[in-house]
Amino acid sequence: MNYRAIAKALLNEHPQTIAIALTRLHAEQAGEILKLLPTFVQADLVQRISQTDELPAEVMEEIDALLAEILRSQG
Repeated sequence: MNYRAIAKALLNEHPQTIAIALTRLHAEQAGEILKLLPTFVQADLVQRISQTDELPAEVMEEIDALLAEILRSQG
């Protein structure tokens, strides 16, 4: 998995989308991606992840599709 490319692709998304996407990955994968992001983004994402409540199924499906697309494009 190309963590650097995934981190770069995720930076094009809204911070809340990034936070939710990271929660959908294995902790080790999310950690590797998170540490490649700028420090100011990391702090914001950690706060958003800690405050994440359950989202509607449609939103989760959209984020899952986005994440799958990013992962597919990275080989």
